Amino acid sequence: MERMLVGVFDNEDKATEASRELMQLAEDGEIGVYAHGIVTKDSGGATTIVTNGAMPEGAMGATAVGAMLGMLGGPAGLAAGAISGLLLGATTDLAHAHVDDGFVDEVAKTLERGKAALVAEIYEESTEAVDARMSALGGRVIRRPLSNVVDAAYARHVAARRAAWRKAGDKLRHLTTHSK
Repeated sequence: MERMLVGVFDNEDKATEASRELMQLAEDGEIGVYAHGIVTKDSGGATTIVTNGAMPEGAMGATAVGAMLGMLGGPAGLAAGAISGLLLGATTDLAHAHVDDGFVDEVAKTLERGKAALVAEIYEESTEAVDARMSALGGRVIRRPLSNVVDAAYARHVAARRAAWRKAGDKLRHLTTHSK
């Protein structure tokens, strides 16, 4: 099953080691990894996207991982995700029936100050191999089916776009009214 996986660790070094472990599991044929990245939250609460590794064959995963990294990073993170091309698929005008905002909220609460998270879109038939490797590094694993995460990313993107259009329209109306 394709899933969004988030492993939260005590520091960036542990998250980086977890990323290497995830890639080793992929190399061993235990799982598939389509995209991955690391986000950190410093002691002041600011988040930084440290790395992202989108695989060419994982375009949808790259979108989901970029969106998740961006959502965890707040407005600056969303901009970084967009600039790196990872939010590309979120602009399609499709009807999405359900949104799993709870996943983003759960991850955001778990990613406390001073911690780091590995975010990945993976294919796994069983959760045991990943859970064992992440647990050995002290990580807390949170996962959801990818479709739920993509739907949540799309809904947030659409809401942000609508707000930007409203703001631009208000500014244009203001400029038009005052120029007469």
